[in-house]
Amino acid sequence: VLSDVKVNVHLRDCRGVAISGNTFWQGYEHDLLIEDCSNIVIGANNLDRNPRYDYGNTADANNGVVMRGCDDCTLQGLHITNVRRKPAGLLVEECRRLIIDGCTILDCDNCGLLLRNVSHSRVSDCLVRDDRTESTSLAIVVEGGAENLLVDNQTHDPKPQ
Repeated sequence: VLSDVKVNVHLRDCRGVAISGNTFWQGYEHDLLIEDCSNIVIGANNLDRNPRYDYGNTADANNGVVMRGCDDCTLQGLHITNVRRKPAGLLVEECRRLIIDGCTILDCDNCGLLLRNVSHSRVSDCLVRDDRTESTSLAIVVEGGAENLLVDNQTHDPKPQ
């Protein structure tokens, strides 16, 4: 279990790192921050906000995953839940040649998955929803980028008012 810090795991300028089989929670800024990396493989990990422990300063944790300025990486089987006060549960920006596959992103503020200026990448077989009452969060948002394929994702967006 990785918890109770500003950023649970921060990779910067790394190549050839693999992370799998962990539980992340109570990342006050991020659970996982990956910047300017290549050939990173992030396998099945649980990134959670457990409602049973919603006391003290645990509500201050924002959690979430950010991948910025990365090439040639794979995110597969992540389970991201209840990210708060962030642009997205999974924010991917200025990246290329990524595979995001089989991820579950649930009940996050603003957006489940945000792709910002991402190119030559594939997002497939993900479940991205926010079923909280009164939620206005979008499932998947794509801003800029080119030559991406989003296929076979199960999403739910709020009904327009």
